[in-house]
Amino acid sequence: MGGLRDWILGNWWLKLLALGLAYALWSIVIQAPLVEVGVSVPLELRHLPAELEVAGEIPARVHLHLRGPQRILRGLQPEEIGVTVDLSRAAPGIHSFGLRIENVEVPPGVKVVRITPEAVQVELVLRSVPRTER
Repeated sequence: MGGLRDWILGNWWLKLLALGLAYALWSIVIQAPLVEVGVSVPLELRHLPAELEVAGEIPARVHLHLRGPQRILRGLQPEEIGVTVDLSRAAPGIHSFGLRIENVEVPPGVKVVRITPEAVQVELVLRSVPRTER
């Protein structure tokens, strides 16, 4: 039993040094270069109050410039990214909503560099309620 203990604990500092060097080498090899890509993703309007509706046109898609590890961006699907605008506090009228990084949902490790357009203009009107015949 003493031989096994000496084999495991003997030269512990050399074993710890080898483990540290192996980790350092692994972390250098595994790091992927950062790349920047442009993607076009749909714009989603969320939490539109029930009494309001969108009048006119809004941009259907938003162009994003993303930066991140090449291995992540290469396998990125448009469904994994979302650009949303919260309309929960909106009132009737024409509103300009700034698109900020907080509006974009991206996978971990990916950073939003630029959003085009930077703002969207939305016209909200009261929903027309169809009359019921009596």
